[in-house]
Amino acid sequence: MNDPYKTRKTLIQRLKENQDEQSWEEFQRIYSRYIYAIIRNMQISGNDAEDLVQQVMIKVWKGIQGLENAPDKPFRSWLSTVTANCVKDYMRKCKTDALRLEKATKDRTLAYLTAIRLPEIEQIAEQEWYIHLANVAMERIEKLFSGKAIAVFRASLEGVEAKEIAQNMGLKENSVYRLRARVRKQLTLELEQLRQEFD
Repeated sequence: MNDPYKTRKTLIQRLKENQDEQSWEEFQRIYSRYIYAIIRNMQISGNDAEDLVQQVMIKVWKGIQGLENAPDKPFRSWLSTVTANCVKDYMRKCKTDALRLEKATKDRTLAYLTAIRLPEIEQIAEQEWYIHLANVAMERIEKLFSGKAIAVFRASLEGVEAKEIAQNMGLKENSVYRLRARVRKQLTLELEQLRQEFD
């Protein structure tokens, strides 16, 4: 079975060498949610964030062939820099447009742009990367366990006590502990594998 998250490094290499449509679609499937999350974390509205994701993708498409392989700098560092630059360009353009139309600080557009923050992009990218990997790992392990095991694990993540989970799902309390431990162990293994594949 084809795993869309497998061999990320091979995917980047394929894009650098020939930029075929299948590799590009795979790249978008893997990274667009991650890029979107970084942009939204900078307080950009949903519609603007979607437009910016497309701009980032265009810049990646144009720039990936010239990207040097640097073992000490992961690909996602380059990707987060491209993303940050797109957001900065967007902010500059919007501010210029708002001022050109003689909209003063009372204007909503200018107030919105002032609210957008550009925090430490690397910190946001790193945080969103681990969230992204956790989501991918959950997608993978959901195929390996029964719906009940996953429901138990998700409920425990939400802070529901084992006793309450057992009552709600018609299980014994020790079954809840066992299911939760099995899913957690598999999730940890998947996360470790993803970190090795993607970093």
